[in-house]
Amino acid sequence: MDKRQESGAERRRYIRLSTVFPVEFEIVSSDGKEVLSEFHQSFTRDVSEGGICLEINNLKDELAGRLNDKTAKMRLQINVPFSAKPIAAEADAAWLKKIKEDHPNKFLIGISYKQIADRDRKRIVNFARFVWFRQKAVVAAVAVLAIAIAFASLEVSKKEALRREAEKKLALVEKERTGLSHALEDLKDNSSALESKLKGFEEERTDLEKKLEAAKAEAEAKPEEIAKLESELLKAQTGAVELNKELERFTKEKKRLEDQLKIIEEIKASRPVKVNLAAGGVVIGKVVLESADSVRVEVPTGVITLKRNLIASMTTPSDKEIAELAKERLKLEERALSMARKKEIERQRLIEEQKEEQVKKPVEPKETGKPGVEISKRIEEKGVVAKGTRVYVDGKLFFIKGVAYGISAPGLPPGVGGSFSKIPMSVFENDFSMMKESGINTIRTYEPLPDALLDLAEKYDIKIIEQIVSPSSYTDYSSDVELKTLKKIAVETVKKHSNRKCILMWLIWNDAPFCYEEPGSPIPRYGFDVVNKFMKEIYLAVKEADKAHPVTAANVLNVEGYNLGFDFLDVIGCNAYIGGHGFGWGGAPLASKVVNQMADISKKFDKPVIITETGFSTFVKKAKQDDAIEVQIKAVGEKLTGIVIFEWIDEWWKGGNPSVQDKHIEEYWGILTWDRKPKPGYEVVARLFKSIPTDSLGYSEKKTN
Repeated sequence: MDKRQESGAERRRYIRLSTVFPVEFEIVSSDGKEVLSEFHQSFTRDVSEGGICLEINNLKDELAGRLNDKTAKMRLQINVPFSAKPIAAEADAAWLKKIKEDHPNKFLIGISYKQIADRDRKRIVNFARFVWFRQKAVVAAVAVLAIAIAFASLEVSKKEALRREAEKKLALVEKERTGLSHALEDLKDNSSALESKLKGFEEERTDLEKKLEAAKAEAEAKPEEIAKLESELLKAQTGAVELNKELERFTKEKKRLEDQLKIIEEIKASRPVKVNLAAGGVVIGKVVLESADSVRVEVPTGVITLKRNLIASMTTPSDKEIAELAKERLKLEERALSMARKKEIERQRLIEEQKEEQVKKPVEPKETGKPGVEISKRIEEKGVVAKGTRVYVDGKLFFIKGVAYGISAPGLPPGVGGSFSKIPMSVFENDFSMMKESGINTIRTYEPLPDALLDLAEKYDIKIIEQIVSPSSYTDYSSDVELKTLKKIAVETVKKHSNRKCILMWLIWNDAPFCYEEPGSPIPRYGFDVVNKFMKEIYLAVKEADKAHPVTAANVLNVEGYNLGFDFLDVIGCNAYIGGHGFGWGGAPLASKVVNQMADISKKFDKPVIITETGFSTFVKKAKQDDAIEVQIKAVGEKLTGIVIFEWIDEWWKGGNPSVQDKHIEEYWGILTWDRKPKPGYEVVARLFKSIPTDSLGYSEKKTN
């Protein structure tokens, strides 16, 4: 609860209304299991972000006392005017004041919300603000009108300045367009010259072929003359081949310049802009939408929203910067096209391999993991199978070379609901193609993915560990209602996605036992057995809905209750920043120590163990990201079933303001920047992951050296 509410200071933050609206309530025990009163009628004219102030008649002193000592709470039905239905909420009494002793008892009670939908909280406050501002509006209208008249002439001059700026930008774009047009004309001239020269070679070759045939037909022809003609013919043929290659190169260059010119023309029709951010950094793109408080700018990887108060200045980019912008877009498009071609070649290769396997019996190779322990590289079961301490896909050993993947963009809320629809699909296409190129074979999510991203995962043959539900420290582990709700959420996603080829396994919680969240670990509050049983019920519901995929979760090591679910999960997952988390970097010895601990867990439970999160933030200067991640991958070696690097891109929303990259460790964990420029970690991930075969036990110095 907000300390301002507990102290009563929240009363100074109420919005005072000129009219009241009704609020119905009943009083229940603090655990919500016992109803202590029937529904009462009350009214409010004071509204705040954290709660409301109620005027209540005929409230029993006993109930008022229980509210005051926090052994009871209130269930509310708030009837906001013009709303279709009441708003439901739960609240505690922050303060009480008895204002009438005689019958009926009368109280003023300041309440603070314990549970209310965020949209409903905003609806109440917005209504209050509307009523309050309406009272002020009449008085302000005359002043606003006067100010508007005064500023009218100023706006005219601003528009004239904007017009001159736009003309200047168009002139720069026109200059670049003219340069490209001249380059295209030069290419056309060179192409014409090459075509003429090639035609001459072809005619010369034809003439030489005729002479050679004639010479061979004449008995008196000398061998040296035939050899000379053959030599000249070979020279002509070689020249034609070289010219054809040069002509092909000129044709490709012409196409590239034509595409670049097309993009320049698009920029010409918009507003090119160079935004210098107050916190440092530059964004170059074209303005999509501009308002009083923000600017939306399209860059090659998508559209970002920048708040005005975070912008130091906005200028016109140079013609060189505009050309670079066009080249960056072309580069992304060419990368996606190249990966699509590679994918098709790989698909055809796999088809041919499958045909060959049908006519010969597959060999069952063996590979040794540790001395005295043999691990089969193939098993009979199809699909995804957790067997012993390893995971298999379609009978083959599968080592997880993973990356944590979330959906976010600067200036937007994170997650599927906040960012996905506002990011171009070309950005996601580029993500998956870069992952494939770097040897990543698995992504680990924090929410269910949209179908479009599952399609991309299958297109690029990348597996998914999909988080389908999120119990936390806020969950009531004694509540059958909450358990039923979480099971329903998990099973709905399982039924929707279980037939997808890209699904590797389901993940049913993250960061247990949730020590990092505000309420703290639930283990001391409910007991380990209660929480473990609650989680097992979710697991059993998922297994009943889908027996074809293993179920895992992500735990934090070495805290009370870190072994939550180890007894029933198919695969044990650990968020373990081996070697140290950020500033506490301990290097290879610490990394090996933690990995050995997880290997012991794998042996004890005879289950696969994977690292579901590890990595290194570039905000920390004590070590380099590439050096740290190399230590982590090599420390895992062949001891565990896989490793997931946290994370794919920097996420700007974590440290405060999502429109800028705050000076905060949590905003620098990506192995790519937000606009997909590789950071040091990407290079080492690509180098090491590509050296580890998917159907292996993991990284081995012997194999890679």
